Amino acid sequence: MSPPLSDESAAPAPGAHPAPLQKSTLVLHYDDDGIGLEKRLFFEAATPAAALEIAAGEAAGRHARLFVDGRPLCSVVKADEDHPFWVIAVSAGRPIYAPTPTLLPEDLP
Repeated sequence: MSPPLSDESAAPAPGAHPAPLQKSTLVLHYDDDGIGLEKRLFFEAATPAAALEIAAGEAAGRHARLFVDGRPLCSVVKADEDHPFWVIAVSAGRPIYAPTPTLLPEDLP
């Protein structure tokens, strides 16, 4: 037998308005913008999937790292212009973009 639902997981009451989606700050970071310069695209979105829509306008074969609220999420590359598909790889590492100043443990005295 399943445990009873808590108030948090219960269906909303009829006529109740759903809570607004929280938007995250996302960054697509390209090491090369196609003319030899670094490029960073900052935007807000409800989900990281929106980054693929933004990155679709970039040239195929260019790698980008995706950060969500300052934390690395993954690397993406559009593999082909004519039949676009995405190659997505796990990203690891220390956050390097933060929308507000963030102290990391190694920064504390």
